[in-house]
Amino acid sequence: MAILQEGTVLAGIRGKIGNITIYQWKNKVCARMIPTKPRKKRIRTVPQQTQSNKLKVLSPLLNVIAPFLRTGFKQIAANRGITANNAAKSVNMLTGIKGEFPEQEINWNTVLVADGELIKPENVMVTVSENAFNFTWEQDNTVIGSPNDRAIILLYDKTYHRFHANYSGARRAELKDTFYLDPFYIKNHTYEVFIAFKDVMSDEVSKSVYCGRFTN
Repeated sequence: MAILQEGTVLAGIRGKIGNITIYQWKNKVCARMIPTKPRKKRIRTVPQQTQSNKLKVLSPLLNVIAPFLRTGFKQIAANRGITANNAAKSVNMLTGIKGEFPEQEINWNTVLVADGELIKPENVMVTVSENAFNFTWEQDNTVIGSPNDRAIILLYDKTYHRFHANYSGARRAELKDTFYLDPFYIKNHTYEVFIAFKDVMSDEVSKSVYCGRFTN
């Protein structure tokens, strides 16, 4: 409550002005705020909850591999004026999730850790030895992909939520690459494995290829 001084403009008014009530009390003119009703929390629609949950599902993966995304989504992020992480989220909200709300999860077959216009690796095969992941792929029959494009490889460790990466692996024309890793990081670990190609001159990349889940 506030007491208004005599002679002021508001002192001669009685009643409600906006959210203020002016009234007489014991020969004094007083003013007080009208309490506002608490707003009811809006109920979110299922489509809104679905989109929000997609982001919740994707974020733990994309936040961990953010350094790799800065290579895999570099061009898209630059073209759109956003961060690589946001570019990856935008793409994977459309391609990287399966299931109906609230039972949504990452679709490892379609989630992308790199995205671009280069010709991607074809028919990739991976085997795991005691100290390495061994990759092979087929020759590019389109003759569009440069033989000098370099493999970029991501090993996402689901067991400990970390990753290992090679940003400049074998050339496309070599048709194979080996990612050496200390046996400590292979035994009893589960990996989601990806490969893509990068043009070392322009930094353009291909879409990533999911190579499978490996537990050793």
